[in-house]
Amino acid sequence: MKYSDRISLLSLLVAPLAACQSSGYMSSVALTGAQSRQHVVEAISEGVTEQGMARDEFVSAGRMLASIQTASEAAASELYSEYLDQIDLCARRVESFEDQIKVVQSGAEELFVDWEAELEQFTSEAIREQSSRRLDAARSGFALLHDELTGVHGQMIASLSTHKDYALYFNHNLAGSSRELLGSENGRFKATIAAMSKDCKVVEADAQTFNERLSGAPEAAPEPATAAAPESTP
Repeated sequence: MKYSDRISLLSLLVAPLAACQSSGYMSSVALTGAQSRQHVVEAISEGVTEQGMARDEFVSAGRMLASIQTASEAAASELYSEYLDQIDLCARRVESFEDQIKVVQSGAEELFVDWEAELEQFTSEAIREQSSRRLDAARSGFALLHDELTGVHGQMIASLSTHKDYALYFNHNLAGSSRELLGSENGRFKATIAAMSKDCKVVEADAQTFNERLSGAPEAAPEPATAAAPESTP
């Protein structure tokens, strides 16, 4: 099942709960937990999407950069103009990604504050403790995911700066001999982009796991141990 399909299925499972606000005995309690959790799930999914779109633009910028350094001087001049536009596109995607991270953080903070306040309303210590443990687990999981998101964002900001350096260099050094001087820097930058792409995949996997757990999906049971075959007697 695709990640987007899983999120859609979770939405169908959680949505009816959001409408379960009582008009009687429980009317004084704000039963909006399912709705708040779903808001965070959707915000994180959108954050992963924004991350992916930004990553793809950086990949395109890297290809243009490589083309500039291997093209003829006349072709390199045309590619340089396209490269500048691609850098601007990368910058816009990074800005959108940053904005979505802020939406994710805001939604999670609101959810955790409401969840914490709700703990004080329990009369059963055992049930309160169960809910408190789930809250702590959600906070810990979100802290890790948020660090990963901001880490990738930081890598993108650094990559933008490097692309700017290349653009400034090419502004006066599009001659073939000048472009050949960038060999060592090219290797370092390729490694940086490769590391960023790898971290993006980690975020995608961790975001899926966090969203499923926050939405209440059961965790996969461990595989049963395979019993050792009895030794044959001679």
